[in-house]
Amino acid sequence: MYGIPFCCMMKQQSAHLKRRKKMEIWGEKMEYCFSKLRERVISALDNTDLEALFRTLKEISGPSVVTGVGGSSVVSAFFAKVLSEKNGIVCDHMMPRDLLYRSLAGYENVIACSYSGRNIGVTASFRNGLKKYLLSGNRLEGVTPLQYTVKDEEESFVSIAGTLIPMSILLLYYTDGDRKVLEEILDKKPVFRTVPETNVVEILYGYRQSTAAAFLDSTLVEGALAAPVLHEKYNYCHGRCQLNDAQKNDLIYFPEKNGLDDLYEQELPAFYHSVTRIDSAYGDPVVDDFYLTCISMILCRTMAERKGKDFCVKIVPEISDKLYLYKGDM
Repeated sequence: MYGIPFCCMMKQQSAHLKRRKKMEIWGEKMEYCFSKLRERVISALDNTDLEALFRTLKEISGPSVVTGVGGSSVVSAFFAKVLSEKNGIVCDHMMPRDLLYRSLAGYENVIACSYSGRNIGVTASFRNGLKKYLLSGNRLEGVTPLQYTVKDEEESFVSIAGTLIPMSILLLYYTDGDRKVLEEILDKKPVFRTVPETNVVEILYGYRQSTAAAFLDSTLVEGALAAPVLHEKYNYCHGRCQLNDAQKNDLIYFPEKNGLDDLYEQELPAFYHSVTRIDSAYGDPVVDDFYLTCISMILCRTMAERKGKDFCVKIVPEISDKLYLYKGDM
């Protein structure tokens, strides 16, 4: 057998020590982001002209499209739900690229969600004749602003505050400015009886939990915590349990009170390595989806702690930056 040359072994040990040193601060970064989360949300609300923003939101009528990518796709999914329920309009959540390839003849408005307001997803969303709105911390010329103010910006690879701040603004719009409900949710500190540990995590959800499921789908991937597999609840009935005939994955499950969920409660535990329940706490479906998203954020942090990871630190292959900064046609 051939051994590893001493000089190469020393370089490997040096690289390992550097990586280990970096890992020692990973938990600190994640905990810092979460410890500042409530403060950042409240600060953004206090420094934003919410009355002006809400007036603009109330004026949105007619069939609309809301877009977002990455963490902003979670905001977009929630935004579409809020406008559908609050404004009583047809409102669909789409990926920015979709708008380049499909007919938009039935729509009147497009609302792009973007923390920076400057990525090519925003450009793609506005390459049409629809009335344009931008939910962002920045303005864009020729576009109606839905602008909020963030003074203490989050320095994190996976956007937590960047997702929760605009979602909190939308929740306040939906609840007519009721901060009591928002702050009550932000103060929740759940304890999970089980936490997913496998490398594949399935997520069983319905429309009422669609924003929370979108957050888990985005964050488990971007945070390199697990490979998520999303199952819409009734769609699961049509053969999707076959995956667990080959391997035992973990499941994140949002239970509801109906016959199908009663059946799932009885049968699912036998299929999975573990089942993590995230129970509803509010009767209103929009408020509850916001709550479930917040709980899902805490679950991801708990998963990261168990796995010895810090998904708030950016340690990714070079290709990731190259892809993220891509500005060409798509």
